[in-house]
Formats: sequence, structure tokens, C-alpha cells
Amino acid sequence: MYFGKQLALMRKQRDLSQEKLARQLYVSRQTISSWENDKTYPDLKSLLILSKIFNKSVDSLVKGDIDQVRYQMMRRKIYWLYISNIFCLILIYLAFTSLHWLPLSISLILMVTFTILGIENTFYLIKFSNRTNLHNVHQIMNYLNGKTSQANEINKRNLWIQYIAGGFLGIFISLLFLFLISKYILDIHF
Repeated sequence: MYFGKQLALMRKQRDLSQEKLARQLYVSRQTISSWENDKTYPDLKSLLILSKIFNKSVDSLVKGDIDQVRYQMMRRKIYWLYISNIFCLILIYLAFTSLHWLPLSISLILMVTFTILGIENTFYLIKFSNRTNLHNVHQIMNYLNGKTSQANEINKRNLWIQYIAGGFLGIFISLLFLFLISKYILDIHF
């Protein structure tokens, strides 16, 4: 993270050892080392004292870390949204294959439940991508890899074309899987 490097640099510029800085902050030398190695983060009281010692605002001390934490949280959210979408698809197909050994009503309830969860998750993913201005896989992958992509400008017409094309592709792949599962796993003849 940014804070630890910044603290070590400011401390060295002031010609302070970790021990001297620790005495001024009423903490141990190991605590300072832990902060500088980004293992822990100072509490508010320590941040206020640090801002006085180094004549910097608390905001300037932690600003880079706030942006980094926000980026990491969004990155984690994107990963979990995609993983949960894939998980819902797997559960839908498992519920479909359960027709072979479970009663029809239970299998249908499972299929409907997982389908609703998947649709809800997909709508949340679409809202999230609109909010963050990430509309296609290339932009999302650039974001997840920490690369800044060019302006994510996309007009609404192209966005709807992408959504509709993706929907049809998803329906086609789903029908193909349902056909293959029906024919080869459930042994249903058409």
C-alpha cells in the first residue's frame, strides 16, 4: 500500500529512526515497522499525531491508500459477481439434470430459484458496469489488471446491441447445453 512507503520516506527525510518516531507516537518500534511494511494500519490518534509530526494533513497521509482500497473493493466485487453468475449457471444445469433422480416439482423449484438468482445477479452486474462505465470484457479486464483504458465512451445504441447480442448468445449456449444434457445424460429422445 501507499501509506507504509510514504511513512518510511518521511521518517528518513526527517532523519528519525523507527525507535524515535515510536517514542513520539507512544507505540513500539515494531508497530512502526508493521505500518511501514503495510502489515497493519495506524489508528486515528496515531494518524493525527503523525500529521502534526510531518506537517501534513491526515487526508494527504492516507489518500493513496483510500484510492487503493476502493480499487481493491471494486475489483473483488467484480470477481465475485462473475463467479456467482457462473455458479448460478452450474446450479441451474445441475437442477435440470436432477430431473433424472428427483421428483419433477423439486427439480422445477430448484431450476426456477437458481434462474431467478442468476437473473438478479446479472441485473446487478449490469447496473454496476453502468455505474463504473465498464461495458465490455476488454474494459473490465483492463480494470481488473490495473490498466487504464481509453475513455470508456459508448453510446446507448451500441450498448443495447451488445446486451441483446449477449442475451441471444447466452440463450443459444443454454439451449445447446440443455439439449446435450437431455440427450446424453437424461437419455431423453427427441
